[in-house]
Amino acid sequence: MQCWGPDPLAADFNETCQWGGRYGVGANGLGDSVYPDVSARVGPLDLTALSTYDVPFRTVDGQTISGKATVVNNQTVYPIQSILGPSTTNEVTSARIGADGTGYFDFEMQSAIQAPQLGCGSSGQLRCWLVVVPRGTHFSETGGEQCSSVPNPLNNLSLYTPGEANAIQGGSPVNPKCDYWENRVVIPLDFSPTRATCPIGSAETRVVGSQLMIGAMTSWQPSLCQKTDATFSFATNPDSIAREQLIDTKANTPDIVYASYPVSSGELDEQERQTFSTTKLSYAPVAVSAVVVAFYAESYAGRQEQLVLSPRLMAKLLTQSYGFLVPTTSSSSELSASHLGAVNRSYTYFTQDPEFRELNPSTYSTFTANPAIVLPGPSGADALRQMWRWIFADADAVAFMNGAIDPWGMTVNPYYLPKGNPAATVPWYYDANGNYTATPSMRQVGLTNLDGTPKKLTELPLDDFQKYDETIVPFSLGGGITSRFGSVQFAPFAETLLSSARQAFRADPLSRSRWDGSAPGDPLPGAWVNSGAQLPGSKFMIAITDSVSAVRYGLSTASVRLPNSTVTAKPDIAGMTNALEALKATSLDSVKQVDPAAVIRGGYPMTIVTYAGVNLTKSTAAERKTIASMLTQVTTTGQVSGSGIGELPAGYVPLTAALKAQATVGISEITNYVPRSTTSGSYALDDYESGGNFSSGDGSVSGVADPEVTAGVDELSTDRTLASTTEPIARSSLAIALIIGLFGFLIAPILFRGRGFL
Repeated sequence: MQCWGPDPLAADFNETCQWGGRYGVGANGLGDSVYPDVSARVGPLDLTALSTYDVPFRTVDGQTISGKATVVNNQTVYPIQSILGPSTTNEVTSARIGADGTGYFDFEMQSAIQAPQLGCGSSGQLRCWLVVVPRGTHFSETGGEQCSSVPNPLNNLSLYTPGEANAIQGGSPVNPKCDYWENRVVIPLDFSPTRATCPIGSAETRVVGSQLMIGAMTSWQPSLCQKTDATFSFATNPDSIAREQLIDTKANTPDIVYASYPVSSGELDEQERQTFSTTKLSYAPVAVSAVVVAFYAESYAGRQEQLVLSPRLMAKLLTQSYGFLVPTTSSSSELSASHLGAVNRSYTYFTQDPEFRELNPSTYSTFTANPAIVLPGPSGADALRQMWRWIFADADAVAFMNGAIDPWGMTVNPYYLPKGNPAATVPWYYDANGNYTATPSMRQVGLTNLDGTPKKLTELPLDDFQKYDETIVPFSLGGGITSRFGSVQFAPFAETLLSSARQAFRADPLSRSRWDGSAPGDPLPGAWVNSGAQLPGSKFMIAITDSVSAVRYGLSTASVRLPNSTVTAKPDIAGMTNALEALKATSLDSVKQVDPAAVIRGGYPMTIVTYAGVNLTKSTAAERKTIASMLTQVTTTGQVSGSGIGELPAGYVPLTAALKAQATVGISEITNYVPRSTTSGSYALDDYESGGNFSSGDGSVSGVADPEVTAGVDELSTDRTLASTTEPIARSSLAIALIIGLFGFLIAPILFRGRGFL
């Protein structure tokens, strides 16, 4: 557990420890892996509201929350659950030991950002503690029910007594009425400040864009503001929206945009294209990372860390082509997947697919649970485009998504086929009023474009994940259940790549598929709520995330087959470095991206380069100087791998010499850019007249202004970079929503640097 108290030897230090967030919660991710009183803060006799004894939790700001029960409106509640819950607490109540008697787990350090109640990393609270409470076969002190309610099966189920040999140590680890707390092991955790460390009054440079840069900016920001006299605020945004902001001439638009592709006319509307045609942009590569299939698998044999996936197997997962990926309840399991093929339905478990066994011949039997798939979204990202490029580069995967039968008889989920495809029909168990009918009708489904024409996924430059399966369950309402749920409630999207990794680490799919009749509902009481984390010894989470987030949360990462090959590659340093040999030009020759189809043996095909884009046309001389200084630092000293402030975090690989040279060219463009003058004497001039010398913005006159259209940059061409998959109307609405919502995810200047995981 994590504790914040200043003195680990103080008598009340246990009151500063984060424990009790899993007690009494129906879906707490524990199952029967521990005795119930282990997850409480006090002993069984003291859990009731009538007890005078308490082990409260004190927050760093002085709030005291009872660790026992209380009565509110004639209902027994546990106040501790108002601040801690299974999906937020980082306490490790139960960890799996493997069949060989060994085991390990990762512990999630929480800063003041994730856990304000602990305050770790806040002003005056840079040191917190990791506390481990060991258990053995003897205990002392008062014993009895004040300590534990575990009965002894060898002594007429009477409670274990203090000093009794071979006793089972139940009871709370923070309850001083047991001696467990006295045996605690305390390890200091030092946090870097979570609040601004930049000089007050320094200029702010706004940076938005790719989620792939969260880890790097967390490390770079504190160093940048000390060395450049500027604060760099960073907010994640879908890459396509960030590119639109890059050419936006309105005030308060970002100074730097992170994305993996340049601005392309194909993803702009007509007005944006006109602005784009007279805009000078510059790009510099800043980071190399990868999109990964991260997983957390735990079975009777312990933790499993080897997994191999092919593009087609990944396509099966992303198209909900297995029955366990379709919304279901215990009462509807036979019908909910009835629209899938017979072979699909025969695979009760993922490991029954012969393709899975072929890829994992020696380990498939150790995966004993079906995976919960965590997808970031629903907004798009260049990172997700890279995964689709890997899949679409493989002939077998494309054929499967287009309706072909795999060698073992499995077919794609009909909802993912184009409308009009003969196979795009499903049995529908609802009448016109939405009531269940035992005699289904055949319903035509399938995907269409805005104009109603069939939409074929494999012909689109996809940059997002969508859940197209429209199954809703339970089919028949009753027994107090008044509503149904669908694919998004069954497997909710993760907000970001980082949160996707966090969900997998916590083994919590956040699936809202458990009915709670007492939950608020509309119009009647009752709602589908979180079903809880997966249980120890029966975990299998698969998350699409980035290599940096996977390292941060200690997740295993799958090896993947190269397209049209039996060769596999890992997302390690060697795999990502080798993949850079397959860099190909995008719509702009100076912005290159890894082509998964061209990756050779040893290269990881979902390696991706992130670029910093700068709009020179709308920048000032002072802004360009600050930006050039920033990019110089992050592409030189910022490429030194390490855990120190200003260094490159684990999960990235340093820029190659060629990419550094390319960054130098981009920085030089920024430094030497000469804007056009807007006036001459008393006459206004066209901002983009060709030729002549123009003011540099600081009063001097030098240089030649940019031509009206820069070849390869401004030309209205979609020859290489295609349009975004988001339709114009949806894209505009999404932009508004994301600008409002995702800007709440500002991570600077209040980012922290944790010390990793144990």
